[in-house]
Amino acid sequence: QSGFTPTVKKPKEFENRLLRSEKGDKKLTAPKRFVQNTVSHYNYFFNANNKINEVITRAKLANKDDYDELLSFYNFSLDATAADSIQLDSISFKAQSGILLHDLRSDWADNFYLLWGASYFLQKQFDSAYNMFQFINHAFAKKESDGYYLNIGSARDGNDARSISTKENSSFTHNLFKRQPSRNDAFIWQIRNHLEQDHFTQAASLIQTLRNDPAFPERLEADLQEMQAYYFYRQGQWDSTAAHLENALPNASTKQERARWEYLIAQLYENTNHFALSGEYYAKAIAHTTDPVMDVYARLGAVRVDRTEKENTIDRNVATLVKMAGRDKYIDYRDIIYYMAAQMELERNNTEGALQLLYRSTKYSGNNNTAQRNKSFLQLATLSFEQRKYRDAKNFYDSLSILDNSISNPEELTVRKTLLSKLVSNLDIIARQDSLQRLASLPEDERKDLVKKMVKKLRRQQGLKDEGAVTMGTGKESSKTDAPSLFNPNAKGEWYFYNNNLRQKGNTDFKSRWGTRPNVDNWRRGAAVIAKLNAKPDNHTPDQPLTNGSTEGIEGTPEVTFDYLLGNIPLTPELLKVSNDSIQEAMFDNGVTYIQEFEDCINGTTTLEQFRVRFPEFNRMDEVLFNLYFCYNRNGDKVKTDPIKKTMIDEYGDSDFTAIVQTGKSNSPNLPQEEPTRLYEKIYDQFIEGNFSEAIVNKQAADSLYGKNYWTPQLLYIEAVYYIKQREDSTAKRVLGNIISQFAGKPLAIKAENLLSVLNRRAQIEEELRNMVIVMPTDDSSRVVYTPPQPDIDPAKPGLRDSARLKQPNLAIIPKENKDPLSVKPNAGIGVTKPVVQPVTDTAAKKDTAVVKPDVAVKPKPDTAVSKPVVTTKPKTDSVAVKPPINTNSFAFNAGSPHYVVIVLTKVDPIFVGEAKNAFFRYNRDLYYNKTMAAELVEIGKDNRLLLISPFKNAAEAMVYVDETRPKTATNIIPWLKGGKYFYIIIDEKNLEVLKAGKDVEAYRQFLDKNIPGKF
Repeated sequence: QSGFTPTVKKPKEFENRLLRSEKGDKKLTAPKRFVQNTVSHYNYFFNANNKINEVITRAKLANKDDYDELLSFYNFSLDATAADSIQLDSISFKAQSGILLHDLRSDWADNFYLLWGASYFLQKQFDSAYNMFQFINHAFAKKESDGYYLNIGSARDGNDARSISTKENSSFTHNLFKRQPSRNDAFIWQIRNHLEQDHFTQAASLIQTLRNDPAFPERLEADLQEMQAYYFYRQGQWDSTAAHLENALPNASTKQERARWEYLIAQLYENTNHFALSGEYYAKAIAHTTDPVMDVYARLGAVRVDRTEKENTIDRNVATLVKMAGRDKYIDYRDIIYYMAAQMELERNNTEGALQLLYRSTKYSGNNNTAQRNKSFLQLATLSFEQRKYRDAKNFYDSLSILDNSISNPEELTVRKTLLSKLVSNLDIIARQDSLQRLASLPEDERKDLVKKMVKKLRRQQGLKDEGAVTMGTGKESSKTDAPSLFNPNAKGEWYFYNNNLRQKGNTDFKSRWGTRPNVDNWRRGAAVIAKLNAKPDNHTPDQPLTNGSTEGIEGTPEVTFDYLLGNIPLTPELLKVSNDSIQEAMFDNGVTYIQEFEDCINGTTTLEQFRVRFPEFNRMDEVLFNLYFCYNRNGDKVKTDPIKKTMIDEYGDSDFTAIVQTGKSNSPNLPQEEPTRLYEKIYDQFIEGNFSEAIVNKQAADSLYGKNYWTPQLLYIEAVYYIKQREDSTAKRVLGNIISQFAGKPLAIKAENLLSVLNRRAQIEEELRNMVIVMPTDDSSRVVYTPPQPDIDPAKPGLRDSARLKQPNLAIIPKENKDPLSVKPNAGIGVTKPVVQPVTDTAAKKDTAVVKPDVAVKPKPDTAVSKPVVTTKPKTDSVAVKPPINTNSFAFNAGSPHYVVIVLTKVDPIFVGEAKNAFFRYNRDLYYNKTMAAELVEIGKDNRLLLISPFKNAAEAMVYVDETRPKTATNIIPWLKGGKYFYIIIDEKNLEVLKAGKDVEAYRQFLDKNIPGKF
């Protein structure tokens, strides 16, 4: 290219030798051009281009896709190509040699520069790649006849202001002998270079310019679509990515790569709930793929997105997958298939069905798929833990391989495994000591018979011979007749080992005497026993399991005998005390673990209540009562907290735990003057009651003193809700991210993930609300027709979603009669003030304002053109229709009338009242999905707001709901709202009107306690 002279440092012996690129003064004739082009093409470009393809191919082979997750856009990573630096350096050297050793006016110079820039890009040297692609753009741009460059993208010098591309000759003869200029290809590489650095503005500008460029060649249209799809993919705009990736499918170099992109398109459509399109592309991936793993996952995806029938969809899909697992073709993928079927069961909250399928998945994980095996066991463990099946959870956690890189939180799992091991060990101690005490309570003869059977069973399991006849209490064997010798010289007949009858009889006698023993000799068996003994404590206690295997001949190790087992039964007061002490410590330890470590107040309170009855003289009963008080208070159960508090004050007045319950402070001088719990409760109350500014300042000060503590997740959550209200979304996202990272697996972390998901779509939700159209067709029915915005969006415009081909159907929302004005909320969970849409029409307004009472006569006025109503009153005696005043103490209990379940929220800011309403709405929707349950708010006085949940046919049905829901409120529904800020009651319509008039919630609560004692 004229105007550019490359600078090359030559070796000393070649300093005076001119390169061919330096000899540009002579005319480049046709023969010379042919020679230069041929040598450049086949000696340099061909080899360099093959090498760059080999580098990419090796990177693709190193890539392993996880079809259970969203696929990466490309099937190779730049980290893998950058690791092949030797080959990429060789490509750069060949490109440079091709340029310098040949005439710069040849037709292959620009192609060499493109390879050179590509080698920089694949080495992740993005700055060098940018300079090289930019150089190609300028050096090979259109020139005037005298060699001067024209202004690119400008109307000056006769150039086209709409075009920056190089116009290509697409004739057959030209394409046969020449390669198209690489300047246009450099634009595509430059776009990807920008995207890899997250320079979205520069990439979008270049994409938009090329889309509107009339000279941009048709051969690169698929490449440009690919770059646009990658642009949207990098920003998480899945529907736009899918739309453009469809157009880029011709760019796939192989059939398998096309199938991979089709699978990705199906995933993208599935993520945006376009299930029909998703199923279509899963089917295409099945038809094109050569990878059996992708085939399995694509079929699973096709089943998962099948929505052809509204009812029993999941049943049909699960049955299809189970049938698929039985086919020989998929025998190696049964673990994946059962795992995916379990996910479908979880979609409809069928946890038991999911557990069964996950267990089947672990049974068929014999194809060394450690990652899938771990996923199945981890989900089994998590679901079992959530269902409080702690023994099962412990076994499943033990089956996990913590070293697997796919496990994101191995430290947390290790801690949980340790706690579960301690819990299960305590459960074993309790069960074992209870069984020993039951044996001790049996009559002596029955007890000894059971022990003899157990001795026989254990000795056979360990490969020991029977004790024989036992003298009661002595354990000594009676005399036995020695077995006849196999080699008795006086015996007649054939040799023993040739006599089948004798061999079978001998085998039967051996098993009856010695049991079924492993095929190992004594020294191997003895070595195994010694190894096990060395791994255990020297002093054996009744709470330790007996050693498996024979212990004969090992000094200091008791043999399994009648006397040994009988001696472990607590038949004496001393042994009974030891047994009870073991149970006492194990029960107390488990109760505290349930409450403080697992936040499981249901099992914790059950265990500690049983403990109080069984061991009333326990020396740490104040701590037992404190843990019970903590759980009951957290659930807002004042019926149980008040007696416990009174007991602690009366019997354990000097205890630190009593001081904390009374004042929030401890009497211990070793603790700080201001107890952290009391301080954080004060901050919590400030947040809940709406004193946000003061609460944030106090929380920052408290966190600097005490760091992470129990109240932190709750306070972080309500702090995030406050920031959402203030429209400080970035701060709210940071706070929610802290909850998710610090308290993974906790109920609040799950709620934080949901809230963060909604917050990320805040602009979209608000835009839909702004574009909502209200249509009121008749007086007696209100119909809100929701028409989503349909902007004329060009997919090429950066930052906009390409939804042109993905129109949503109009939705009609019909409110029930006699309810509050319709509140439109497209997605519950976001803590922002929701707009209230009130349907108002002329006729509706008239109905609301012109209320005709029985004692009012309406007559038309004849003199006016428009007849107006004239109101004339009847005589005084008829018109005074005064309603009797409501007696605020006239509550009447009618158990058969329809009732509301009411959650009374005390001194709670409206933000959190709305958040509580959303939480109960989601809970009812998920758990009572086959029943329509409404939730509405009523304000009673200054401090109390009632959340009414209906319908319930009678008081008994409402109480069933309360009993099922109240234990889950503090852990699963509103874990961020502590006990004391809410409590449950039930009420019918008449009593509700009385309560509204009197506004005395406590009086109604006392009335309810008289009629349903012990419940409220």
